[in-house]
Amino acid sequence: MDALFRLGYRTAFRVLRLWWRVRRPVLEGAAVAVWHDGRLLVVKTSYHDRLDLPGGGRGRGEAPRAAAARELLEETGIEVPPAALVPAGRFRFEDLRRRITDHVFAWHPAEAPVPLVDRREIVWAGWLAPDEIAAAPLTPTLRLYLASRAFSPAKARART
Repeated sequence: MDALFRLGYRTAFRVLRLWWRVRRPVLEGAAVAVWHDGRLLVVKTSYHDRLDLPGGGRGRGEAPRAAAARELLEETGIEVPPAALVPAGRFRFEDLRRRITDHVFAWHPAEAPVPLVDRREIVWAGWLAPDEIAAAPLTPTLRLYLASRAFSPAKARART
């Protein structure tokens, strides 16, 4: 059954890419950078192979912080009060013909939460060290977030 859902996500993603090519939508999203012990929680979706932060689109009238907490819960099963999220940057970029503004929030829990994925939209979630992240293909949100931190493995370990 999960394989059918993944096929559905991949098919929908291809159709949306065609629509985005014509429409060039302006979108707003929110994501959470969860850091623990020098490692960052990242996810992979079923429809592309880039690492990303847990996150997604904002609902109409939804505050960015609330959207970030909701997306973290939906994608990883990790619940965090929106007030615990600290603003970590707002990034504007174009990706796949979409003009996107992403609000990124950081969270540094005392204990590493265990991510649970549905194996449908999100097929993998895990904790990676900065050098492991740097070697992988990344979404613009994750790439810009890391660049904004003057990212280097030594600095990432020192900040967390």
